[in-house]
Amino acid sequence: MISPSIERLHHKLNKHIQLVQAYTELEGMEFIIRACRLKPYDYLFGERKIGAPTLYRWWVDEFSNSLLLKKKKIKLIHNDLRVDRKQIVSTDLYYGLSLDRVAKMSRLVHLVAGKDEDLYQDCYLLTFLGIDEHLRSYLYWFGEWQQVSPLIMGMRSLQLLADHTNIKYYNQIGNKENYAIPCVQGETWISYLKASDSFLKLLSERYEVISNILGKAEE
Repeated sequence: MISPSIERLHHKLNKHIQLVQAYTELEGMEFIIRACRLKPYDYLFGERKIGAPTLYRWWVDEFSNSLLLKKKKIKLIHNDLRVDRKQIVSTDLYYGLSLDRVAKMSRLVHLVAGKDEDLYQDCYLLTFLGIDEHLRSYLYWFGEWQQVSPLIMGMRSLQLLADHTNIKYYNQIGNKENYAIPCVQGETWISYLKASDSFLKLLSERYEVISNILGKAEE
C-alpha cells in the first residue's frame, strides 16, 4: 500500500522535526528525518500530545529500523523487532521502479563500493536523492540488488550527504568511517546526476555493474 501523504505528515510535524535538530545540534538532522521518511513511533502508535512541540526520541522508517535519541546522541537499530513493519504504510512513490529509472528521477547519487566482511565478495550500496528530496538505497550483495533503508548508510554518511546536496560534479570520500554495513575495504563517491562522462568512465573501469546502471539512466 502506497500513500503520498509523507509531505503532509512532515508539514504537520515541522516544529517537532525542528526541535530534534535543535536538541541534537547535528547539522543535517532535519534533512535526514525528512529524506529518510522517518516518523515518530509514539505519534504513529501512541498518544498524540496536543500543545507545545514534543521532543520525540524514537523515529522509525518503513523498513522497521529505528533512530533513537539517547540524550544528545543518536543510536540506530537495524531491523528493530519492536516495530511491526506491516503496520507502517509505504510512502515511496518510486517503489518497484528499476534502478536506472530511479536514477533518472534523482539528482544525486552516493556510492559505497567494497567487499563484504565475511566472504569478501563485491558489495555496493547505491543511495539516490530523488527529485522529490527523498533517499532510496539499494544494496548489491551476493550478485543481487535489493532495496534497503537509507539508514544503513550510518549517521556520518547521512550527514556528509546532507552537506553535499548541491554538489555540481563528483567527489571521492576517503574516510573509512563512511563505509556502510556490510561493505568494508572500499571507497565512497558522491556525484550529481546526470553523471558526467568522466565519472561514468571512471566507474566503467572499476565498477561495471554501477556504470551500467548510471549509463542506462543517461539514455
